[in-house]
Amino acid sequence: MKIICDGLDLSDAVLKVSKALGVKKTNPVLEGIYLKAKGDTLTLVATDTELTIEKTIRAEVLMEGETVVTGKFFAEFVKKLENEQVELSAAEENQLKIKYSDSESEMQCFSAEEFPRTDKKINDNFFVMKQSDFKRIVNMTVFACSQDDSRPILKGVLFEIANARVTAVALDGFRLALARANVSGFSAEMKAIIPSRTLMEIMRLLEKDEDELKVTFNKNTLMVSTNGTTLISRLLEGEFINYKQIIPSEFVTNLRVNVKTLAASVERASVLARSDRISIVKFDIKEKLMYVLAKSEVGNVNEPVNVNMEGKDVVIAFNSKYITEFLRIVEDEFIHIFLNSPIAPCIIKPVNGDDFLYLVLPVRINA
Repeated sequence: MKIICDGLDLSDAVLKVSKALGVKKTNPVLEGIYLKAKGDTLTLVATDTELTIEKTIRAEVLMEGETVVTGKFFAEFVKKLENEQVELSAAEENQLKIKYSDSESEMQCFSAEEFPRTDKKINDNFFVMKQSDFKRIVNMTVFACSQDDSRPILKGVLFEIANARVTAVALDGFRLALARANVSGFSAEMKAIIPSRTLMEIMRLLEKDEDELKVTFNKNTLMVSTNGTTLISRLLEGEFINYKQIIPSEFVTNLRVNVKTLAASVERASVLARSDRISIVKFDIKEKLMYVLAKSEVGNVNEPVNVNMEGKDVVIAFNSKYITEFLRIVEDEFIHIFLNSPIAPCIIKPVNGDDFLYLVLPVRINA
């Protein structure tokens, strides 16, 4: 193999694919980046068998061929060559020569035959939507995915496609985040559970909000291609929790509140609440005011926030993290907050429409 390419293109490609590098020492080749020179392109691939990222760039191919180079060191090295023309050559199976300016370096390689091949024939189902809409529904759900390995099915986001809409749902046992958006095309009604890591890597690939993104998948594999980069990921297999049964439909208290005002108040209260193990922030709602309270050994906060209120007075407490994380990503000016009792789930919805829903469980407190 022998090619000449632009250092910036090479560095950008290596940066993208390196997100899928394996870290397990049991199979050293998974710590490598596969390079294949053919025609007038150089293709780079990295995989940990769960996630695969492939990027193709233009190159002057002097000799076709393939090799696998140690990923971490190659990535760090080529980042220093962004302003250079780079020549890569692998005359020997276990050695890659890197020429730039008047310099030359060598790096150890693996045999390309050891690198796992990925099947890209993934076209059983698909949906198409604007990149901006995809980003929004991921941002509004992925933060609520579980980090607990004992419940792996909850480490992903459920995507349900029906009636030309996609509904994305994530939950971790303490909260549930749901977001909806329109799709411009889909093959059939379908559902898939996409790992949170995969979603974050897809987000990094998206560059133009107005462009459309096509997501294709079969029973256990997903594929996305955009801007010369292809991402392939395993889907999470199993039965997702029946989230519709968790969401209450009737409430005794309904509030309309300004998002920025509430977020700022809760953020201030959480500064003191953090000294407490559970980081509790309390809402005391009465007479068209919501008092945001926090108390700890460090001090206390008691701030009134104006609300439009219908229904009964209520005092309810939350882990401040679960409130602030959601309020930071809401783009609406106002939201509705629905409550039933100090021990029942709180529901947050938009004032108009049904683009999102957030459910959070309260913390039990002494009266």
